[in-house]
Amino acid sequence: MLTKQKIPPIALNELLAKFNLGTIKKIKPLATSGNIAYIISTTEKSYLLRLSPLGVRWRSKQEIDAELEIINYLFKKKFPVAKPIATKNGGQVISWANHFGYLREFIDAKPKLNPTSKDAKQFGELVGQFHSLIKNYKTKEKRKHIWDLKETENWFYQDKKKILNSNFKNSEKFVSKFEKEIRSLKFPDNLPMGTIHEDLGKRHVLWQKDKIVAIIDFDRCYYGKLILDLGEACRQWCFMNNWKKWSNGNFQALLNGYQNQNGRKLTNLEKKYLVDAIKFGILERGLSFCIRFIQVTNDLGDEKYAIYSVSENGLIGMIEKNRKEIEKFLKTV
Repeated sequence: MLTKQKIPPIALNELLAKFNLGTIKKIKPLATSGNIAYIISTTEKSYLLRLSPLGVRWRSKQEIDAELEIINYLFKKKFPVAKPIATKNGGQVISWANHFGYLREFIDAKPKLNPTSKDAKQFGELVGQFHSLIKNYKTKEKRKHIWDLKETENWFYQDKKKILNSNFKNSEKFVSKFEKEIRSLKFPDNLPMGTIHEDLGKRHVLWQKDKIVAIIDFDRCYYGKLILDLGEACRQWCFMNNWKKWSNGNFQALLNGYQNQNGRKLTNLEKKYLVDAIKFGILERGLSFCIRFIQVTNDLGDEKYAIYSVSENGLIGMIEKNRKEIEKFLKTV
């Protein structure tokens, strides 16, 4: 559920005064899934101002520094990201009342919410290029928020009692299924690593006509296994018809694009664990929607998606039904 959050006008003006932006024509709050964001239109160009909210989506200055570090690194490598804007003093991180964030260029482009296999292949090419650039790359500043298998299990067991005692109407079924599935997963320590995006969903990939012009929103990035990033990307790009169907066509196109001559070749070990990486992406997001329903939104759509994620008739079930087909394809890649 997207919402518009705002800060006092005087605070917003003080933040914008830190930059050389020229004449400001319009300031428009932007609906997001958590962050405080504004589109700033000037006589010359437009920008996006983003601040982290309080609560579970809060990020420290150190974490914003790490996010900017990976974005600046990619920008210098000519990878399509939105360029961060420096303040008059030469810094990039800004803050108001313990909300940390930054200003970046605004890219006038749209996501493709119903991608074709051709779109999935182009996206896969870009992810392969991205992973080639960030393999073994670790930011100097550390990220506290990490969404790997170990941390997700920890979050689950911390919140298990809270889920069962909440108004989440399928809480017992969700907890039982989630626990069974998460405990069945294991990823070897020797899988390739890098500073991954972690949320390569369709909303974070911007297109102008039939060309990808930017990958945005690195606020969930962390140093982790590349296969988990790819698994999450497959979750987002290969379920079709509003999450009702798994598309082996999109999956194969994405993987063919990923491993093209300018991308990155999967290791045999990664191929072995890719299906489980997709399952992990489903579980991690299912838990995220469950907790968001309980703690923040009370939105029945969040509740429905959480239980659908782990259901045998839902996302986990579809992956298992297509496992043999997926693994058969991976052997030919």
